[in-house]
Amino acid sequence: MESVLVASHDGDEFDAHLAMPDRGAGPGMVLLHEAGGVTGYMRGVAGRLAELGYVALVPDLFWRIERNVDLQNDKDMTRALELIGQFDPHAGVRDADAALAYLRAKREVDGPVGVIGFCFGGGLTYGVACELDPHCAVAYYGVGVELLAERIQEVTCPALLQFGTEDVFIPLDSLETLQSAARAWPHVEIEVYEGAGHAFDNPYAEWHAPDTAARAWDRTAAFLAAHLGAAR
Repeated sequence: MESVLVASHDGDEFDAHLAMPDRGAGPGMVLLHEAGGVTGYMRGVAGRLAELGYVALVPDLFWRIERNVDLQNDKDMTRALELIGQFDPHAGVRDADAALAYLRAKREVDGPVGVIGFCFGGGLTYGVACELDPHCAVAYYGVGVELLAERIQEVTCPALLQFGTEDVFIPLDSLETLQSAARAWPHVEIEVYEGAGHAFDNPYAEWHAPDTAARAWDRTAAFLAAHLGAAR
């Protein structure tokens, strides 16, 4: 895992972590981190993407507030919520755009570039899918689904949105509204896992569900292979 600097659209630079596949090249994936920042868990997800054959970049989304936030444990949730409260989602979308541009300009990226986000980053992925032009988008338990339901016609790229039925941060009626809205847009796929809670992929979270996480990752890998392709 390599630390790099990405040029923002505001003339500054922000930190990011880069994971390369074994063959040294591949399609690109921008990974938008969860509420805890660029944690060891998020760097591990970048490594998993690299194992699938993708050049994975994890930008530091909180850099305008505090650089290199790493809140690994659930006990740090209060601080995470404070950071989210100060976060400017419009600036976040611009930073995601800068991260997409960074990968597209990198010579080791020899295919299209997609975006994937978890939790807080999953919610930001909605904005990226609506306002930017990633080749595809994947969101794990992205918060703010009711806002996406209102904007779903703006999502122009193939998108995979994954949720659990027991997510305390995503009301079931909001999820049902999103599912209803998505029926008119077949390029937006929604996968809902019965009995799974929020952060089911995160082994450090109280809601971690290994079996669900494995199923969701298989689903993610198949979706990315269909839309980005990768030679491991």
